[in-house]
Amino acid sequence: MSEPQDLNPDERNILLTALRAPLFDSDPGVMGVCLRLCGRKLLQRAGGVAVANGWRGSPHAFVLTREGWSLVNAERRRVPVLRTG
Repeated sequence: MSEPQDLNPDERNILLTALRAPLFDSDPGVMGVCLRLCGRKLLQRAGGVAVANGWRGSPHAFVLTREGWSLVNAERRRVPVLRTG
């Protein structure tokens, strides 16, 4: 998992925005940051699983992964991130 200090300000802002609501890939710059965060397993496409679970939004939106959610919440509370095996 990524460490909070490894994130640049753009990535940190995208994760905080994704905490409030799913992100949509309208701006190429934002989409590039989202894809970079997907590679770090902090964001993922909503996809068919989210739709199957009852989400009515776009399947092309970006949402936080469990690791991304943990990282953002730990950073907001300023506590160390626990790593699982």
